[in-house]
Amino acid sequence: MASAADAGLPVSTAYNWSGGYIGAQAGYGWDDARVGQTFTPDSFGGYGWGYGSLSGGFGGLYAGYMKQFDGGLVLGVEGDYNFASLKDTTGYQALGVDDPGFGGVLELNSIGSARLRAGYAMDRWLPFVTAGVAMAHYKHSTVFLPSGDVYADVEDTIAGYALGAGAEYAVSDNWVVRGEYRFADFGRHISIRHSTFDGAAVNPDAIELKTHDIRLGIAYKF
Repeated sequence: MASAADAGLPVSTAYNWSGGYIGAQAGYGWDDARVGQTFTPDSFGGYGWGYGSLSGGFGGLYAGYMKQFDGGLVLGVEGDYNFASLKDTTGYQALGVDDPGFGGVLELNSIGSARLRAGYAMDRWLPFVTAGVAMAHYKHSTVFLPSGDVYADVEDTIAGYALGAGAEYAVSDNWVVRGEYRFADFGRHISIRHSTFDGAAVNPDAIELKTHDIRLGIAYKF
């Protein structure tokens, strides 16, 4: 390297991943969800709405900070928020039997997270894993069939955990592109629908939600 410098030739140096960044991302998600009625013990699995085809696109922003250590280890923190358009419709089931008079619509309107990240720097490549807290905002509506008129609904924000893995590539000193797979499990949360006619609470429900997604992003590194 000293000889190259003396000769006036460019000197190659490894990319350093330390620093803050902000970026934009978009992706496609597919989820497994169930809204089950809980009016008696163990009724959740027998009465409710199963959403096995909840899917759609999303997009938003992410930002974070990373620190590269000797040996190539890179640690960081990151947060993201995304507007989503994931939706599914299904019929109501009682003990495995479809009820022709009632249906449901589940919509996932936004998703976000706050996570830790760990990666291994390979010059301009950075494979990484990530884990942390996930948030999602949903709306669940129940409808009369076949008219589709909504007779009860609920909106809420629920929290769970997120796990992910992916890779980044620094296309220049400041611009970084990435691809990532993310899984989130929100567990089971109370979901109280209210009548759209008089606002009265309907029989208590609970929602279970697990999400999978593939996302692509581009960020500016400071």
